[in-house]
Amino acid sequence: MKKWLCLIITGVAAWSIGASALADSAPTIAAEPKGDVAKMYRVKHEMKFDLQGRKATLDGKVISAEKPILKGGRVYVPLRTLRQSGAAANVTWNADKREVQVVVHPELLSTFSQLTFRIGSEDVYRPDGKPIGEKIPAPFLSSGKAYVPIRALSWLGLAVSTVNDTVRWNWSDKVIEVLNPEWETDEASTTFTMLYQKDMYTPQYMFSIGEAGWLGGTGKLTQKDISMDGRLYNRIHFTVNLRPGPNPVMLTANSAGSKVVTVMRNVTNIASLPVTIMGEGKENIAFTSPAQGYILAKPNQKIDVSGDILQHNDLYDKLTVSVEQYQQSSEEAYLQYEKVKSIELPIKDQAFAGSFTLSEKGSYLIRVLSPAYISSVESRQMMTQWAEFVVDVE
Repeated sequence: MKKWLCLIITGVAAWSIGASALADSAPTIAAEPKGDVAKMYRVKHEMKFDLQGRKATLDGKVISAEKPILKGGRVYVPLRTLRQSGAAANVTWNADKREVQVVVHPELLSTFSQLTFRIGSEDVYRPDGKPIGEKIPAPFLSSGKAYVPIRALSWLGLAVSTVNDTVRWNWSDKVIEVLNPEWETDEASTTFTMLYQKDMYTPQYMFSIGEAGWLGGTGKLTQKDISMDGRLYNRIHFTVNLRPGPNPVMLTANSAGSKVVTVMRNVTNIASLPVTIMGEGKENIAFTSPAQGYILAKPNQKIDVSGDILQHNDLYDKLTVSVEQYQQSSEEAYLQYEKVKSIELPIKDQAFAGSFTLSEKGSYLIRVLSPAYISSVESRQMMTQWAEFVVDVE
């Protein structure tokens, strides 16, 4: 049985999605993409230098680097060396504020991806300007370089140590390398595999449910101890149900961040696709229009939404239609849909009716949200999603 979890649900009560909720009929398995879709692994790094000289080694190769210094029995390192190591994506000095901002590569998955050190201050600051809550020996300037205590680097994802005047930094990039970023299928579901390094957390997939967030599912381990590029991998098999059009699927794990692949479902028989009704919507709503769950429309074509409410509830006052456009070129993994409009449909005599138009070409997810009738711990009524359909404006 699949385990489902819900993430980033904002303003709408969470709803569950089962194995057939997004399929128009009994799911059929699509042909797998050729080979693995992605590979997840670590790339380990080590920087080593002594307190006496300027020479250092990075991953076993000699480099020239600013050396640490010993002061008051503590080891301090110049932040310039952090940039030289490659662990930091950016190190910026603000002369007016006398502070250094450090941004590390996202692949480190560090406690803080960005920190600011202020000369003479025992506080370390988050991106919002607030202290992280732990004190450090104050950073200082020497010969035009900013020095910080070496232990502060652990917050940036580096394991640090000093033994016999030798300073070591160890860190690793956690990589999800996408091998097949997109593919197409005519089926109601798709099946694919990915590799993950054996000693890392088992990955899962997340299926985009529009602006509301993502729902996730687990896969099935199919092969162990695959030797490749000096590492041992396991192979995991995923099956994902698809809605018509583009389907963003996030590959993710606690140990390696996330990457998004896209599966395009082509529809050959539009009449076979009803509006998808889910969760409590199955007991509460029936649609007169649209008649199908996938609509091909022209710009500014009127799209009707009407039907009946099947149960009486004094709180059933209106439905909300959230119109969300798929962002094909979104650089932010979590922002695959953008809400372009929201329409309210009053419920009268156990029925609802309304319409909307779309002027821009593109693919749109239309989510039909319930009245605000669900009690929450915050003592306010919340909505949940009852249905959805897809509109492609050509």
